[in-house]
Amino acid sequence: MIQHPGPLSALVALPVDPNPEGLARVLELERRAREAFPDLQSTVPAFNRLLLEGRARSWEPEEIDARIGSLVEACLREPVSALEGPLTTLPVCYDEELGPDLADVARSSGLETRDVVELHASATYVVLATGFAPGFAYLGDLDERLAVPRRPSPRARVEAGSVGVADRRTGVYPSAGPGGWQLIGRVPSGLFRDAEARVALFEPGGRVRFRVITRRDYEAEAR
Repeated sequence: MIQHPGPLSALVALPVDPNPEGLARVLELERRAREAFPDLQSTVPAFNRLLLEGRARSWEPEEIDARIGSLVEACLREPVSALEGPLTTLPVCYDEELGPDLADVARSSGLETRDVVELHASATYVVLATGFAPGFAYLGDLDERLAVPRRPSPRARVEAGSVGVADRRTGVYPSAGPGGWQLIGRVPSGLFRDAEARVALFEPGGRVRFRVITRRDYEAEAR
């Protein structure tokens, strides 16, 4: 499906799941689109969608749609490799004071808190999209045993560095603000003080792992 949110833009939705494999096809479509349309101003991949922004002198919607359609068919027909983007490892303190929903997530999942920590920290996640706040990355796929819903009522303030889970996603709040995800730990917020650096830290297709640290280590790194 191709929509046109603006006169010089095209939003392409691929008929794939919004998971790492689906994103791999989106990134392949982005690569092909940049080759096919050298005058593209920008591209924004996210989940199973790709936003293309063109320039007035080279943007003819009907022609663009036909050419995009051909690119989509090729991306869906051919196999894609697993994503091997840059790997970022973040230290996390899984502490019930720093992650106030940790015990609730464990109860909802029928697990012990230590099992929640082990499952969450043992996976390698893919950056499926960025948004909501500068530097916020939607990471997937979360182990289905930890797939809990968002909180019924969002918190008015979530501390910077808080690690949350919701459905099959996990992520780190890069700055303080409202949020409705279930909080299970916290990354030392000093890692996110530079706004430009935190935005550059996560790109769709990149990979993220979490490293368990103690409360003492957390306090030391936070300073």
